[in-house]
Amino acid sequence: MFCDRAWHESFLIRLWAEPDGEEVVLRGAVQNVQTGNTTYFTSLELPLGLIREAAERVALAEERTPIG
Repeated sequence: MFCDRAWHESFLIRLWAEPDGEEVVLRGAVQNVQTGNTTYFTSLELPLGLIREAAERVALAEERTPIG
């Protein structure tokens, strides 16, 4: 049996709309729960890219920590 806790990443994503002149602009922030690092964005490409990278790291993890 393996411990999954070492091989997961969690993100908190916040979205909001702000007026920008005559338009309303989507803005947001993505925070890595483990590190606390927060990145702000105005395009959904950034958080989607971060999540894809995290998924690759988790899927490619070669070492697992056995428990018990």
